[in-house]
Amino acid sequence: MNTEFVPSLIHFFGMMLLIVSFWMLAAPQIGASIRAYATHSFLLALITAFIALTNHVEHLLIPAFLTLALKTILIPQVFFRIIRRLGIRKEIESYVNIPFTLLLAVLLVFVSFYVTGEGKVLKSVSFGEFIPLAVSTIFFGMLMMTTRKKAINQVLGLLLIENGLFLMGVTITFGMPLLVEIGVFFDALVGVVIMGVFVFKIRGAFESIDADDMTVLKG
Repeated sequence: MNTEFVPSLIHFFGMMLLIVSFWMLAAPQIGASIRAYATHSFLLALITAFIALTNHVEHLLIPAFLTLALKTILIPQVFFRIIRRLGIRKEIESYVNIPFTLLLAVLLVFVSFYVTGEGKVLKSVSFGEFIPLAVSTIFFGMLMMTTRKKAINQVLGLLLIENGLFLMGVTITFGMPLLVEIGVFFDALVGVVIMGVFVFKIRGAFESIDADDMTVLKG
């Protein structure tokens, strides 16, 4: 494969990753948001695999495979199962409307490029241009967690933050030690399973999974 074509392909996947992040924020239904997360994770797996192959960092192929298997296939299926079992409304409920959320997201992208553009770290790594993209992804996850009312959407935001941290680790250091990466992946999976159990318990106690309903709890 042409050595000049592969970096261009990786950058194309990075651009698509940003577009899918906006899709995740703009999705009007929970199912579309879950599919956007699965697509985001799929692109992340492709970027990781191509970086591994082009830089001869073969151990990154294992996290790429785990990203594909767990985040692209297994975790979204867990979310869809929870939605079906609980009969959750498909429409996403948010504290702010979608146009304003997207405006905030655009501003966060500019902030990400501004705060990382002055650093020398961008010049010291092969794919340093992915650092502002990773920071944007983290910001998008935080935005989801603070603007969504349903607990399941807030967990999706947390997983989006994890994707951003993983992308930063891959592009800056070509990944963390393999055992640490595998531990993080299974922590994410276990976290989603535990979230599912808590969502069932919350639904049973409050007959809702709206985060606003939890404000009635008294310490």
